[in-house]
Amino acid sequence: METLTIVNGDIYTPTHYGQGSIIIQNDTISTITADVLQPAGDVIDASGCLVIPGLIDGLVHGGGGCNSMTGEVEDVATIARAHARNGVTSLVLGISSGSMAQITDALTAIAHIVDEPVVDGAQILGSYVEGKFGSLAKNGAQNAKYITPPNFEEFHTMWAASDGTLKVISVAPENDENFQFIKHLATFKTDAYNNIVIAMGHTNATYEQAMEAIDAGVTRATHTYNGMSGMHHRELGAIEAVLSHPEIHAELIVDEHHVHPFWGSHLIRRKGIHAIGLITDCTELAGVPSEDWQASSTYIPDIDAYRLSNDTISEKDTAFEAGSTEKYIRNNAMWLDVGKPTERLAGATITLIDGVRNVMNWGYSLEEALTMATLTPAQNLGVASSLGSIEIGKIADVVIVDGNLSVQNVILRGKLLKN
Repeated sequence: METLTIVNGDIYTPTHYGQGSIIIQNDTISTITADVLQPAGDVIDASGCLVIPGLIDGLVHGGGGCNSMTGEVEDVATIARAHARNGVTSLVLGISSGSMAQITDALTAIAHIVDEPVVDGAQILGSYVEGKFGSLAKNGAQNAKYITPPNFEEFHTMWAASDGTLKVISVAPENDENFQFIKHLATFKTDAYNNIVIAMGHTNATYEQAMEAIDAGVTRATHTYNGMSGMHHRELGAIEAVLSHPEIHAELIVDEHHVHPFWGSHLIRRKGIHAIGLITDCTELAGVPSEDWQASSTYIPDIDAYRLSNDTISEKDTAFEAGSTEKYIRNNAMWLDVGKPTERLAGATITLIDGVRNVMNWGYSLEEALTMATLTPAQNLGVASSLGSIEIGKIADVVIVDGNLSVQNVILRGKLLKN
């Protein structure tokens, strides 16, 4: 039996435990103690550092220079590695709108890594079909050409391609006649669909439609505020349904560009930390040093943005098809068509540890920010029995950070990640 001991760390489970030690045997946490003990096996001295659970990012579209839509297994592995180096030990990989051939190729590649995780990469909990069944009125950066109403033919094709690893399906409920699609998935999610999570997103639903959809089986809101109806003083929409319904899990992009801190804080205050999951919705540039992508980009002073080289747009990058749009980085976020009438946000460039730091700057404690980045998403995704907290019997996904939340060490499934 392999043993790894972390000593002298200030432990957050995510609740603040205090100074102590953690003993890991094989891939499992076996002991958490404040007692002074004789370390066994390999030892990591975490003196002066914080010991936190591995972060769970519930929606990412890339990282390490790779996009989730290429259909290449090695690209999926690269994404997993990039996030692991930044303290994210579990993630859900987003699928953008695209042709069914493109989507099924991407789902198959993701399923390969779900079934055979890379040793030095974050565990991929499954795929997240985000834009395919959205609304044309709220498509955002999703390619409108491929958006369709929710339907069983395409869903079952995607389900088969994912080999049962499709974890989250997002729909615009106003396009689901009598909510039959949502109700079917909710009824059979345990027996037939591996406890798939039903989300609503890229939706122009009225408040009443959104509330009915939640009652029909929706449990998650795709990147709350973004691509979502509401926020008008006379007309209520999906945002207000998310705010008012206690059972809905609200994703919150925390790069401070997709959602202003004022509204991010309002969402947290209204719903509480046990109903909010911090996400990045990040692009392929997550985890890539700025000097690397700037080297192949062109800075445009008039718009204070970097235009990315067309070489970065692969043939299978369906949300941003070459020749139809241009990618820019402005204010540390990815944008499309800056300065044109079609200008819009396309994704973040941060990793989740940056988002945790942002939320703390809004006035929330480390305990609160970590809960929203670990235990709360684990609960909504149905994996809290083994992930999401430092707890005896759970998988040993543990991150050691300094006082500025800079990652010092990552333990993936009981193994120290080598730098």
